[in-house]
Amino acid sequence: MITKLIAQITSPSLSPNPSSTPIGTFKAPSSAFAPTTKFEAAATFERILSIAIGGFTIVAAIYFLFTFITAAFSWMGAGGDAGKITQARDTMTNGLIGLIILVAAYAVVGIIGTMLGIDILNPGTLLLKLAPSSTN
Repeated sequence: MITKLIAQITSPSLSPNPSSTPIGTFKAPSSAFAPTTKFEAAATFERILSIAIGGFTIVAAIYFLFTFITAAFSWMGAGGDAGKITQARDTMTNGLIGLIILVAAYAVVGIIGTMLGIDILNPGTLLLKLAPSSTN
């Protein structure tokens, strides 16, 4: 029985012929990062900047959680030692202050941009205003 299975596996009639087996076609990714017009270029820049800012914000939030949880475990493991409790509380406070600064910076940039009449948090429209327009 095993020899029959081995014969079926190695049989040339069952193994696919690479030249005749369709494996699909390769299609390039979308043109998300290959702009062709100034509008697409502005949108692409805005998308890249948005991804970067969002990524940094996520990393900062994860770092805050890690710091806060680590400090909480240090506090629980302090065993009543006043120095360790103070150090853990200071670490938690510093992490919270860092998160507040991150959120406040985003808000301040938005407010300053609104006061100046510049949409800083939406740089694509700013770039379109700066780009020379073609007149026909």
